[in-house]
Amino acid sequence: MTVNAKQIEAVIKLPAPQRYSHFIKKVVGWRKMWGLYDDGWAMSEADDGSPLLPLWPEREYAERCIAGEWSSYQPREIELDEALDDMIPMLRESGIQPAVFFTPEHGSLNATLDDLERDLREELTRYE
Repeated sequence: MTVNAKQIEAVIKLPAPQRYSHFIKKVVGWRKMWGLYDDGWAMSEADDGSPLLPLWPEREYAERCIAGEWSSYQPREIELDEALDDMIPMLRESGIQPAVFFTPEHGSLNATLDDLERDLREELTRYE
């Protein structure tokens, strides 16, 4: 599915908690999320300097963030099952938190891995 420019602008203007909710619903509905990749995942930092992994619900939102230090990166799909079974445990072990639905204009919602995993699994129960 592709997201049109009008949709993108409307969703990006949502407050961070609503963008987070949109992220959860889209990721579970499509059973995938997106990151930026170029010989490793694009990373950012929280205000305290701790590492963050930016994640998006659809390719088009990730593409909007290809600039500056991420100019050589490309969107890469992450299957939901892979995220739940492999990525989240690996991030937890590495001390990396998710930066959910980052936008250049508004930053991201820096949810904890526990919250992200719980919310994804809870939304999954609505699809079963």
